[in-house]
Amino acid sequence: MGRARAAPLVHRFFVPPETLRADRVTLTGPQARQIATVLRLRTGDEIALVADGAEAIVSLEAVRPTSVSAVVRERGFTSAEPTVALTLALPVLRGDHDEEVVEAVTQLGASRIVPFTSARSVVRSLSEAKRRRWERIAREAAETARRGRVPTIDPARIWTDLFSYLPAPVLVAWEGERRLRLRDALPATARAISLVIGPEGGIADDEIAVARERGATTVSLGGRNLRSETAAIAAVALVMDGVG
Repeated sequence: MGRARAAPLVHRFFVPPETLRADRVTLTGPQARQIATVLRLRTGDEIALVADGAEAIVSLEAVRPTSVSAVVRERGFTSAEPTVALTLALPVLRGDHDEEVVEAVTQLGASRIVPFTSARSVVRSLSEAKRRRWERIAREAAETARRGRVPTIDPARIWTDLFSYLPAPVLVAWEGERRLRLRDALPATARAISLVIGPEGGIADDEIAVARERGATTVSLGGRNLRSETAAIAAVALVMDGVG
């Protein structure tokens, strides 16, 4: 079983792994409504179903707003997943700026996003409704990028607890770091890496001390002062280009 054929215009849907075990599949709920009433696909049209890196090209047999049935035509694996699992610790930002970051870093290849608040955070919490919205955005972005997995969105953490949830090595992008650039800190070989981006107000010195005590390394993104959302997207792109 190799890489499944999937033309650029084939719509992709993430499904539970057990869905792909059968030769015939049924989709219900929002996915059925999207296929039938939004995309207006018809019997005979093909879509791609994806779960945990595996994908199947299926041909639609019956299309209704409440239920869509299809038969599997081809199985394979996606080729768009990075070789390293990147965890992004992302501050909760004002407005919809963090949602833009979730969309972009998902397309770039982030595997997990851990929201957090810290001493200089402008926004002090992440509601469950907003976290679920992040999940929806990540799913849609992963489908757009033809990825094989949807990044997980953790519950929000506070700075003092954050590093207990991040796999090593942990790199903290900090405006006070002048010597070590992110690209130079990337490990030559790694199966996982964590990247921490500071909030709008920056990271306090005592918080940097906590990070270093927990084994994190501070890195620079260059000599310019970047907005948090810009820093997050740029840093993830650098990591993916370097080791992904």
